[in-house]
Amino acid sequence: MHYPRCGDKTRTQKQVCKIFNTKYFDCRISQSTVSRIENKFREFGNVTDIPKSGRKRILDDEQKLDILLDIQDK
Repeated sequence: MHYPRCGDKTRTQKQVCKIFNTKYFDCRISQSTVSRIENKFREFGNVTDIPKSGRKRILDDEQKLDILLDIQDK
């Protein structure tokens, strides 16, 4: 499978992985990561994360403190 065009060349996933790992040696990726990104792009047209369904669970510091104090009292 060839990776989408990169500049004026078509590259394989293995080539893209090697180029990325050479350029960003402190943040290595595997060929499977390149494959997942490519599949996501082909399916959705971009690589941003899809919003998850359901209610977000976000606690502020005061709520976290209340929970900790409640647990400590038990």
